[in-house]
Amino acid sequence: MHRIQFLVSIVFCLITAASASAYQGVDYQGANYQEANYQEANYAALDEVGAGSLLMPSEQGYTPFVRSQSEFDVQVNGLVSRVTLRQSFINPSRQWVEAVYVLPLPENSAVNAMRIRIGERVIEGEIKEKQEARRLYTQAKAQGMRAGLLQQQRPDLFSTQVANIGPHETIEVELTFLQTLRYDQGEFSLRLPMTLTPRYIPGLSRLPESPEQVQGWAFPTAQVTDAPMITPPQTHHAAADQLQARVRIQVTPGYQVQQFQAPYHDIDVTRLSEVYQIRTRSEQVAMDRDFVLRWKPVAQQSPVAAYFSEQVSGRDHGLIMVIPPATADGISVAPRELILIIDSSGSMAGQSMLQAKQALHMALSRLRPQDRFNIIDFDSGYRTLFPHSTAASPAALRRAQGFVDGLVANGGTEMASPLRWALTQADAEHVDEEQLEEEQADVIAQIVFITDGSVGNESALFELIHQHIAHKRLYTVAIGAAPNGFFMRKAAEFGRGTYTYIGSTDEVQSAMAELFGKIEKPALTQISVQVEGGAAEWYPQPVPDLFVGEPLLIKARFDQPPAAVSIAGRFAGQQWQTRLQLRSDQQAAGVATLWARAKVASLQDDGVRQGNAAMHRDAIVALGLEHRLLTPYTSFVAVDKTPVRPQDAAVQQAQIANRMPAGSRQPAPAVGYPRTALGLHWHLVIGFLLLGLALLLWQRAEFGGQAHAELA
Repeated sequence: MHRIQFLVSIVFCLITAASASAYQGVDYQGANYQEANYQEANYAALDEVGAGSLLMPSEQGYTPFVRSQSEFDVQVNGLVSRVTLRQSFINPSRQWVEAVYVLPLPENSAVNAMRIRIGERVIEGEIKEKQEARRLYTQAKAQGMRAGLLQQQRPDLFSTQVANIGPHETIEVELTFLQTLRYDQGEFSLRLPMTLTPRYIPGLSRLPESPEQVQGWAFPTAQVTDAPMITPPQTHHAAADQLQARVRIQVTPGYQVQQFQAPYHDIDVTRLSEVYQIRTRSEQVAMDRDFVLRWKPVAQQSPVAAYFSEQVSGRDHGLIMVIPPATADGISVAPRELILIIDSSGSMAGQSMLQAKQALHMALSRLRPQDRFNIIDFDSGYRTLFPHSTAASPAALRRAQGFVDGLVANGGTEMASPLRWALTQADAEHVDEEQLEEEQADVIAQIVFITDGSVGNESALFELIHQHIAHKRLYTVAIGAAPNGFFMRKAAEFGRGTYTYIGSTDEVQSAMAELFGKIEKPALTQISVQVEGGAAEWYPQPVPDLFVGEPLLIKARFDQPPAAVSIAGRFAGQQWQTRLQLRSDQQAAGVATLWARAKVASLQDDGVRQGNAAMHRDAIVALGLEHRLLTPYTSFVAVDKTPVRPQDAAVQQAQIANRMPAGSRQPAPAVGYPRTALGLHWHLVIGFLLLGLALLLWQRAEFGGQAHAELA
């Protein structure tokens, strides 16, 4: 018996050691790395490794697979920006390497090109259905060919894999994507994400089903089955030459610009005739926060409408922007019920929490005696300031201010319960439906959600918002140096509201003032679009409500060149309409791709509303293949047909660590490092096989002991 116990103990140690060696720091009871209590002290050799670096073992510890340079080259023409992102890497080791990198991009980006340069070789990416792309990549990797795979994990999160990087080779990965500029309150803006806030993964962890799932710091859960693909390793520590980026932007706006501003970076601006050239003052900047560029036209040239077109495959495509007049002055604001939801999870620790508190105090200062309000604070659980919404009396506001001052960032990011309470609790307090309808007619129900959006279960939250939003409006306020822009924008869309970014404490006052300037005035609703001169397929559908200072941006495909577009809606109980002549003299490359990207987003939104995310899979695949567009179901794959790696040479997989956002005090998740052929998956298989053998021997021993006793 003692020998059997000893054998079982050995098997247990094997399983534990295998899990620890292949996946340091994971808590099998929860995928949130904060609760898993990651200890960065265990990675003393990793502390000096920069974000954006691949890690490989050496006799001295871990050697970084150095990122030598990252470059953002941006061309802005009118409303469209074309971004080329180049990332160079060096393999300083004597081993063959497969690189894995999870990178953030703008949430509305349309990725339409990818190529890889290794030495003198240029490998052009081809768009394929996702499963076929992975098959081609895996096959090429096994045969020793250089190959690259680019996949979409979220609309703002992508993964790149590069196989068979030779010893001492330098590689360059180049991506091209398009995006439309944001226009709000008379100002254009461009945002380039450079890192991400670690996503919280709700639910109990389960063992991965394949070696490919062992990539991030989180295991899959029932709520987030792709958790390993969206949780790359990250670090607070970076050497001076690690995770640096060069940013160069050329703007051809078609109008004179008052001033360019980059709130989080120092820039230099040069004007050459009608072209503005912008670059960061430092040759390279740390990739620990989003890069944002803003500019305003001179007062006399502020646009009221714009139209850009492109013809592809004999079809006309158009990008239409119409800015309704801001005529809300003098309109009295009805009493409102304001629910403030504040995220105090661990990812908000540091500057994000300071910004959030300032934003809450600003929101409280805008309340009037006739308004009602409440505050919901959440992390792993949630609590409300009052049992139900309360009049904004001086006493109630003083209590609320003390509540806000006492907030501390800690714990997980369980959003569903506080969102559900805010969306349904007010209605649940009313038993009389007629009384509820009468009160709703006179009271504006608003929810302001302040968070960094660092969650992995976005689709489930969108579905929750869609099901329960009813007569309310949800406004999201993105906090921090690297928020989840996809979640923030899309949650506001499903919530019939708008979204705001706050990247520093200096912006809190102005950003919250702009937000409340919108929500305290009527919105343009019931918007209809009619194209004259032929049939058209346009997006977004349905057209969202517009708030003061926001434009209507339509992406359309026409059967024939359109003559005009008529837009109508209701504003403060009055009918509003306008008509825009469409002239195709302003050509813009990429409009067709942006239309396809808008249609993909519309199909995905419809899947959320119907509770079936994959219901439009075939249509999305067809759009991706036709327009060479990266989608959830299409990927770019690049294969060099010439084998370069000897068949007897092993390949190590090395993950790239992103940098933690600037100002964050959240502990960094475990840093990724290479896996050899076995990895965690096969270590666990072997461990369980040994455990089964131990149990079999135990049963035989028990049976033998019983038989011996009977014979005696």
